[in-house]
Amino acid sequence: MAKKLYFDRYDGIEYYALCEDGILCEYASRSELVADAVGNVYKGKVTAVLNGMQAAFIDCGLERKCYISVDDLVPDRKAFESDVDIPAELHLNEGDEIMVQITKPSIDKKGAKVTTNLSFAGKYIVYMPKSSFIGISKKFADRELKQNLFYSAKRVLNEGEGVIIRTAAPYAIFGNKLAELNYFRGVYEKLSENFKNAQVGDLLYMESPLHARILRDSMLTPCDEIHAGDIKLYDAIGRIIDTYPERERPELILHGDDMMYSEGVVKEAIKATQPQIELANGANITINRTEALTVIDVNTGKFIGNNSLEDTVYSTNVLAAREIARQVRLRNLGGIFVADFIDMKEDFHKQAIVEELEKALKCGNDKCKVLPMSPFGLVEFTRKRTGDNKNALCIIPRKSQVQLD
Repeated sequence: MAKKLYFDRYDGIEYYALCEDGILCEYASRSELVADAVGNVYKGKVTAVLNGMQAAFIDCGLERKCYISVDDLVPDRKAFESDVDIPAELHLNEGDEIMVQITKPSIDKKGAKVTTNLSFAGKYIVYMPKSSFIGISKKFADRELKQNLFYSAKRVLNEGEGVIIRTAAPYAIFGNKLAELNYFRGVYEKLSENFKNAQVGDLLYMESPLHARILRDSMLTPCDEIHAGDIKLYDAIGRIIDTYPERERPELILHGDDMMYSEGVVKEAIKATQPQIELANGANITINRTEALTVIDVNTGKFIGNNSLEDTVYSTNVLAAREIARQVRLRNLGGIFVADFIDMKEDFHKQAIVEELEKALKCGNDKCKVLPMSPFGLVEFTRKRTGDNKNALCIIPRKSQVQLD
């Protein structure tokens, strides 16, 4: 699968797009001074403790009070193997001043979610200075390799420290991984010093810029080309990919103004702002968001098929399942979804549609759960939204037109 990354910036906002085999799959934008981005660290103050829910509200100086839950104090054990069991307990009192990190930005009327278990993600590890958890991705199949990684981590960690070992770690030399660990130790030490003299609401640490975060993660799923529409981004990206192994460095291409338009990215992103999306065969899906869930309806539209009604419906549902997965990834939607597929008679067709949807969702590395199709042709699934989607489909203006004006 050919992958191309696109980066541009204008008026204090970074823009990013990912195309796979010429199809737009991800599009995002982020202010270079975003307040409540995932990963930011603040000095907060506990304003209310909800003992019955094992949760609390924290004043971090943002527009809305932040929320912390006991469930957010430990890593997701389902995603990692670990030989350490960390109990999660919320020991907070009203008035406590604490260091917190954003884990989920504010959306609609809800404030950001935070945790006291700070984590700093690098190329090879995720460093956790306040948790003794050692986790290894379940993608590693070799038991001996896992044991070696556990041993290596325990050997270099101090008491109370923890790490999650990323999938790129086994292919890196030990010195590089140790250097990354020591770098994050220095970051946390500096944070701890600054915390003492900071005021409630002060930003102590800002997550990496959008391009740095994307490129950090793309090391694990290499791309073929990176396109930059801004000379400063081009230089910054060049410095980052120079750290890649030489055989894995993608081609870096500098464009002039309006790259996102000339490459067709904006045209596809604008389509994603519409509630109705037409499929390749003339059928369509309609996406409607509510406060509780997202409802997706599948219709045959102009498609009448050439064979039996069952084949017509089945082929439409297959295309719809693939497009549904692309759209929720492109729009970075999260929560509960209900997809109303067109009724089919054959049970093996129903099962095939569920499997097709599940397969398409996994292509984007989305954390999802898909339930079997109901007798009414409904498929329920969940997706965990990643990062900040406040400006996910904010369209970059034409730079050349702005300059002429």
